[in-house]
Parts: sequence; structure tokens; C-alpha cells
Amino acid sequence: MRDLHVLHGEYGPGLPYSCTYIRLLQPLSHPLVSSHLSFTHGTQMRKRSDPDLVVVERQPPGVSDGPVPEAERLVRTLAERRVPFVFATDDNLLDLNRDRPWEAFPEDELRAAVRLLARRAAGVVVSTEALAERFRRLNPRTVVVPNAIDERLFGPPGEVRRRGVPFTIGYMGTRTHDRDLRMVLGPLRNVLARAAGAVRLEVVGVVDEASLAAYFEGLPVARLDPGTDEAYPRFPGWMRRSLRWDLALAPLEVDDFTICKSDLKYLDYGALGIPGLFSDVRPYRETIRHGETGLLVPDARAAWEEAIEGLIADEPRRQRMAEAARDEVYRSRTLATQATRWLEAFTDLISASSPV
Repeated sequence: MRDLHVLHGEYGPGLPYSCTYIRLLQPLSHPLVSSHLSFTHGTQMRKRSDPDLVVVERQPPGVSDGPVPEAERLVRTLAERRVPFVFATDDNLLDLNRDRPWEAFPEDELRAAVRLLARRAAGVVVSTEALAERFRRLNPRTVVVPNAIDERLFGPPGEVRRRGVPFTIGYMGTRTHDRDLRMVLGPLRNVLARAAGAVRLEVVGVVDEASLAAYFEGLPVARLDPGTDEAYPRFPGWMRRSLRWDLALAPLEVDDFTICKSDLKYLDYGALGIPGLFSDVRPYRETIRHGETGLLVPDARAAWEEAIEGLIADEPRRQRMAEAARDEVYRSRTLATQATRWLEAFTDLISASSPV
């Protein structure tokens, strides 16, 4: 296999999703891989030449006739052209919002299209073992390639140092993480109120200015706006320049969707040298060494409040955890050490699915 084409969605013309960069475009363009493989990408199939492999990310690339007809057409076209394909996803779209019928995404037809693509693919590549367990029901040839940060975007490991006064707690997440933030609203309000200005909160994403103000009612809270740097590949550089946090939070409300998520927040915070508090749930429990590279916190308001207050008061412990997390991420969770796993996964899946 020397030539590969990635079919993916996009925010707008020429703007692939951030997950597309993290999971495919950055790994496949890494020198460890690009010396063995050439690839193209887009929302449509190439017209002039057939690749050795097509990677379909997350869902059918077109929506003109609906997800299922688009998936059926793609599978039929690839079969006619004798081009194998692999399905890749970092999210459990099969179970997202199943308990929230008022949410428009994803609709049942999209779930059906995801099932179709997973079943018909030569294999499936996912980001976590929990997600692999879900997709192996559809395709036994499902393998895990964990997320990794791209050291080309994050730069070399930096020095861990105190950010300044006031003490700054940070939280970062997309709009789908609003429920996670609400898990720690009470503890955060109590901590900020007692600190009387000596502690502040900075939030990236999640909610708009009005909602954030309503949540915290005049307490010292700010929303940071990355602007045009919000999406990959520019976001890591913005984080490195802009986040001066003494402590970062990663609460996670667990359901059938979130239990399959990855530890990407740990990778981001660790690479930036920020000590973190993480929900004591599978996505983080399988990675973080409690008390060494981060703290795992039970799902209880008192536990979160105690953990936040404890780390605010213990700078040496924050320093040790931040350094340990940074060293571990740069030692074993960068593309410099992980990029070739993508090439190996694709090669193995194609070989296993080929007739003898």
C-alpha cells in the first residue's frame, strides 16, 4: 500500500474537521509515515486515479440523497473499482444523544449509515478500547490507534512554572460538553466565592458569554475566544500562547457516548504543562496514574470541591504532576512515537481482509 485517499467531512469549503486533522491528516503527513505513503484527502473520491486504500471518516461524505443512499453509493462505487476501504471514527455516533430525542444530531438514518459503513469496511479504526468494543459488534476487524499530539504543532516540551496572580483555573471543551461543565458548577462557585478574587476561572468554548455570566453570577470568570485559531491545525499554537493556567479541570458525565471518548484533554493539558483534575471514569482511568500524572475525582460535588481546594493550596504537588504528565505525553503520546501505528493498522486490516 503506497497510495491512500481520506474521505472526510468539513466545517466549510476547504476546512476539514479538527478530528480529521488529529486522527488522520496530521499522522499521515508525519515524516515517519509520509516517507512510506502518499495520500490525498477531501469530501469526494478522486476521479483520475484509484488509490490503494480509501479511509472513510465518521460518516458518508455527501448528504445530497441522505446518509444511507450516500453510504450505499460509496460502497458500491468502491467495490466496482476494486478499492478497499477502512472506516475510521473517534466518536460513538451510534449512541450519541439516544437519551436526548430532542437533539437533531445524529438522526437515525445517519446511525444506519454508520452501521452500514462499519459492516462493509475491510476494518474499523477507533481511538479507544471502549469504542472498539462497541464497533466489534458490527465488524470484528476493529483496531485501536490511540490519539497522540503532534509535536510539530505543540512545539518542544516547555518549562512548568507558576502562571501568576490571581490563581487561574481553566476549563476547555466544545458545546457538547455543557453538561460536563455543569457537573462542577457548584464546587467552582463555592471556591471562587471563598477566594474573594484570589482565584479566577477561564473557559474556552462550551458556552456563550451570557450563559457563562448566568452560571457564575458576578464571580471572576472569563471566556477566552480563539477566534480564527479555534480549529486545527492552528489551535495547539493558540493554546500554547494563550493558556496560563495553574490548574485545569476535565469533568466527564458518563453515558454510552462519553464512555467511549478518549483522553485528549489529558494530552492537551499534559503537553502544556498544566496539572489536571479528571473525572474518575474509564476514558481517564485507563491513562492517568492517580496522584502522579493527574488526580482522578469521583462524581460528587464535595469530592470536586475538596480536590480543587487541595491543589490550589499545594503548589509542589501541582508542579510534580504537571512535570510528570508533560514528560509522559512527550515520551509516549506524540506522533514522533505513535504515527507509524496508523500505517501498521491500515496495512494489517487490508492484508487480513484480502482473499488468500
